Amino acid sequence: MEKSHGKRERRKTKIDRKMFVLLAVITCLLLLGLFRIIIVRSAACTYIMTDGERYETVRLYPGSVEEACSKAGFRNVEVVNRKDDDGIVYLTLKETFDVSIQTSEETLTIRTAPCTVGELLEANGIQVGNDDIVTPDVDEWLSDSSQVTVTRVTYTTVTETEEIPFSVEVEYDSQMLKGQQEVARYGENGEKSIEYRVEAHDGEEVAREIVEEKEVKQPINCIVKQGIRDAQNKQEEQAAASESAVTASNHTLPSTQTENSNTGTLSTAGRSQVWSVPAGIEDDTEKKIITAGDGSSFEYTAVIDVTATAYHRIEDGGEITASGTVTQYGTIAVDPRVIPLGSRLYVVSNGGDQSWSYGPGLAEDTGGLIKGTKIDLFFMTGDEANDFGIRPAKVYILKD
Repeated sequence: MEKSHGKRERRKTKIDRKMFVLLAVITCLLLLGLFRIIIVRSAACTYIMTDGERYETVRLYPGSVEEACSKAGFRNVEVVNRKDDDGIVYLTLKETFDVSIQTSEETLTIRTAPCTVGELLEANGIQVGNDDIVTPDVDEWLSDSSQVTVTRVTYTTVTETEEIPFSVEVEYDSQMLKGQQEVARYGENGEKSIEYRVEAHDGEEVAREIVEEKEVKQPINCIVKQGIRDAQNKQEEQAAASESAVTASNHTLPSTQTENSNTGTLSTAGRSQVWSVPAGIEDDTEKKIITAGDGSSFEYTAVIDVTATAYHRIEDGGEITASGTVTQYGTIAVDPRVIPLGSRLYVVSNGGDQSWSYGPGLAEDTGGLIKGTKIDLFFMTGDEANDFGIRPAKVYILKD
């Protein structure tokens, strides 16, 4: 009996131990679950979001701002204000949009929330110089898709050389017969150095202003002597009548043909015929103003007597002038040592009859036989040139 009782006691003790172990395991599991709940609850975050129109609350674990925005249905937004308060995150959102930024170096498309142009450029590392032009202005507020342009502005100094055209001076000589004349001195263009301040936008010049102008070489004016003495006998009358060309002085001077000359603004384009210019002019010698038969008036600087011939487009060299322009009515070939290329001229008949008038023209051509005070008037056809022949003429050198 005693042995049987001892066995029952041992079995009871084993059962008690198993129950204790089981209870301990259950207790640990309960504690772990409770601990996990506490951790999860402490790590969870509540996001309260607004875009100014609606509010949404999202609780996430784990979670990010982007995930919270996506879960709440906010798309293409950017956080412009955030506040954290004991597990609650308050987010103020703004809708984003694309802005194109164009510079001379590159073109970018940036996704951004509303901001100023300056803030956008700074945020994307785009430097703006003091002279650069930003469109819209850096203080302009961006709230929708748009384009921002940054124009790079640079200033450089450029020095160029330009010609100074000589002038024509007429000296009246009482020892020479009327109708006689000679070139006492040929003209020679001067030279000047001009320093410009050049403004460029993205490397392209847009403006320039003169900083300094210096005369490097002084022009030498052409001097033409014209006789004013009346003939004293028949022999002198015949000599004056046969005078049709100028005898140049024996001075040795270089030829100064100008290849690129400024032809001014005077134009005869569109005139059907030169002869449509009414013959006859009124010359106010005191004011140096001539008035043509059609009422147009011109101010002049000098007037010289010349021998005028004619040429036309069919001839060799009759299409392109020495100045590189295309011949037309009003193109006049001159000796560039006497009349500067680019001069504005007005040609009329000489001798007091005023029977014809070539009218306004431009000294933009030269010729091998055009020396001294000879000029060559351009006509479109050979018939017109042949009809003109050789005639004494007056050339008024018009004021620029």
